[in-house]
Amino acid sequence: MSPKRVGFVEAVKLYFYNYSNFSGRSTESEFWWVVLFNMLVSIPLCIIDGIVYSVTDSFIFTYIPSGLWTLVNLVPGLSLYARRLHDTGHSALWLVISVLLPVGAVFLTFYHPLLSILVWIAVLAVNIAIFIFLILPSAPKNQWGEPAENAGNENKNGILYGENKETAAAVINNSVTNSQWIEVSEGSGPKNGIVYGESNDDAGGSMTQSSLPDDE
Repeated sequence: MSPKRVGFVEAVKLYFYNYSNFSGRSTESEFWWVVLFNMLVSIPLCIIDGIVYSVTDSFIFTYIPSGLWTLVNLVPGLSLYARRLHDTGHSALWLVISVLLPVGAVFLTFYHPLLSILVWIAVLAVNIAIFIFLILPSAPKNQWGEPAENAGNENKNGILYGENKETAAAVINNSVTNSQWIEVSEGSGPKNGIVYGESNDDAGGSMTQSSLPDDE
């Protein structure tokens, strides 16, 4: 399934639909909407945990509601993290490293305490790196597939912003109707790769139709 910009409801649907899909890509919107969804679910579960503890006075039963939710989210959560890393151009092996390092650190605590401290520092560094990767925008086409349509671009008043000039030209060409023209070309004109032109006869078909208002 191709990655795409989604809203809250569709992001949650894709989250469970791609339950065990560790290939492909997931956009920022798909990832962060699910993060918000899990936070919203966790709040009432924590309240329920407190109620269970107050009734049973036992830690054995206290975390059953939140524990079950954690188990339900284990596989789809890991797969979503993997796809988000793929979308930013990074391997899901970072997740494997982030899991194995703490295990090694705990093991070393009993045999080489000093070395375990160094491993815990490495754990922190790896998790910081993963967080940075997760907040990065979608990367161009890579071994995990194409980026989301119009990723990194925003269409405002017929202008498509971003670095992907070919995508910008194609979208503008398909979405406008009047007779004014702009040129989307590499290394030309103002910022965002957009130059206002007067003709659509330039070589390479770089002039595309736009709905931009007249310059005054």
